[in-house]
Amino acid sequence: MTHMTYTKLLNTTLEKYVTSGAEAAYEYISRYAGEMNEDHAQIYNFHYSLAAASGHEEEALTIMKEAILDKGHWYAYDYLIEDDDLNSLRKYEDFQKMVELCKRREEEAKKAAKPKLEIMHPDMEQKESPLLIALHGNQESYKRTKENWQSIVSQGYILGMPQSSEIEFSGGYSWDDVEGGTKELQGHYKEIIEHEAIDKEQIVLGGFSAGARVALNAILKGSIPVKGFIFVGPWLPEIDEVSDELSRLAEMGIKGYVICGDQDEDCLESTERFVELLKEKNIQHTYHLIKGLDHDYPEDFHEILDSAIQFITKGY
Repeated sequence: MTHMTYTKLLNTTLEKYVTSGAEAAYEYISRYAGEMNEDHAQIYNFHYSLAAASGHEEEALTIMKEAILDKGHWYAYDYLIEDDDLNSLRKYEDFQKMVELCKRREEEAKKAAKPKLEIMHPDMEQKESPLLIALHGNQESYKRTKENWQSIVSQGYILGMPQSSEIEFSGGYSWDDVEGGTKELQGHYKEIIEHEAIDKEQIVLGGFSAGARVALNAILKGSIPVKGFIFVGPWLPEIDEVSDELSRLAEMGIKGYVICGDQDEDCLESTERFVELLKEKNIQHTYHLIKGLDHDYPEDFHEILDSAIQFITKGY
């Protein structure tokens, strides 16, 4: 059986909801939610929403109580009062109490929200270290970045993992403000070079989904002097609007490595347009299209990451 990942569970649950209905989606997420190693607020959200939508009201309230009262999660107030899947729960006093609790937590969290940077260091001692900065996707956190990119540390890289200041729910951060995210990324870069011994000729930017969008914007603005970029399932809705600016990548000798699944309904179209433009602008790049993959990291991403680094730094 294919290894179940956080994103695969969410993507497949949504697919079942669309194609087979709430009950099938609820049964699916109920079967696999326990396989996740970490406590994920979003999985709880899918679970209780689908329970409510398929008529399992008591189960839905039980799952909500575990998420909100026991685990301390919160969800956006507007979502809780407007989402149709939760209509059957609005008659319950316990539900209304949890909505009000989430509203207070949301207000506090957004007031306290600020950019965050986590760093992993290699074990080996060296005068200067190459640097890879990788950005999470929307509704994720730096923990998702660490899970997928940390193998780069064994190659002597310092790994920087920015976390957006835009919080949507417990542990869910997004990059909706591209310019704001670019400024945050630039600030993280300045912080890293101020406190770390970095080989500035060996800097790579990486990103998943919306994180790639911010990373590309930062590269085009010259915010960070990169040698190359590694994008996974990049979400690039405005790619044609910046097509002329992409010529700078060739002028600066920046190389790219792009990874996307052939089942990625969210990002495949814009990714392939991006790759077309890379070809047109004579930008050195590799495009790795993964058969059967949806909007997620491939299972062998650690091996692909090694290949991407070799291509960017050594040309093969």
